Amino acid sequence: MTKGIHRRQAIVATSLAMAAGALAIHRRAFAADKTIRIALQPAPLLGFYVKEKKLLEKRGFKTEWIVFPFTPPILEGMAGGSIDMALLGVPPTLSTAMRNPGIWYFYDELANAAGMVVAADSKIRGPADLKGKKIVFPGKASQLYAQLSMYLAGSGIKESDIDLVRANATDMTTLFQRKEVEGMLCWPPFTSELVRTGAARNLFSADDLMKQKAGHWINSGWGVRADYAKKNEDAVIAVVESLHEATRALRERPDEVYAVFAQATGYTLDAVKFLVGNGYNGYFDPKDTAPTVKSMTELFDVLEKYGIVKAEGNVPAAMKELIHPEFVEKVLARK
Repeated sequence: MTKGIHRRQAIVATSLAMAAGALAIHRRAFAADKTIRIALQPAPLLGFYVKEKKLLEKRGFKTEWIVFPFTPPILEGMAGGSIDMALLGVPPTLSTAMRNPGIWYFYDELANAAGMVVAADSKIRGPADLKGKKIVFPGKASQLYAQLSMYLAGSGIKESDIDLVRANATDMTTLFQRKEVEGMLCWPPFTSELVRTGAARNLFSADDLMKQKAGHWINSGWGVRADYAKKNEDAVIAVVESLHEATRALRERPDEVYAVFAQATGYTLDAVKFLVGNGYNGYFDPKDTAPTVKSMTELFDVLEKYGIVKAEGNVPAAMKELIHPEFVEKVLARK
């Protein structure tokens, strides 16, 4: 189990080293050759299938791809004009939208993708059992802290009743395997691999806490620079079409897509099959991929309540500026 995870960490480290150089190379004006500069993250993302199968090239575009370890540096690259479109985590995107309206969020892709696991033989069955227990988590700035707070709501147990230990994901796994903590609040493949190998079981997932779209928590989706989208609607439409094609491939030919995910992320094929097949990542039906102001505002309100994001200025106006479902709507209207 740890071999695949450590391989993923090596990929993340390499991505960090490459990102700064890549950003410098990419800081140029949009060329007239229909090139789309796209950023991804090391996870089982449909974008990797789009890249591998050249689905955008099939639609007449050239592509430049770069993988970042997480969302904030991607948002920085988009603000600087070096990235056109990207798969983004929702919380940092919402925080950015409060300060800078330069990003349009146009596509819901992944859901769930986080939760808490406890040892397979643990007696922890509900919120009350967490009192006094040592639980490792990524910190109070993470949306997982909000999820823990939601899980505890109404139980009489507060976060302060739990011994929360902050750590990065790799160290969380080590602490859990050494039985130095009794629970782990994290995301796949760290959680899913522990369950797959029989070391842990799920206590709760994001989907258990907030069922926004098709029964899922909205975890991440696609964004585009507003100035780019205004001039290149056809490129955004092509990305939507390609993601829909990738989703159909995942449903019709899953083994083909699993192989692409494994190659792109460094996860083992068994890890990918378990992660995707057991719903640790949820991929919305194409008809459900158009984002809505309502669902994003609901999520913003929850994250604000627990201090993950901060309302700055007019929140309804910021949400309206951020959310752009028209690209997905146009694609769906053609069918």
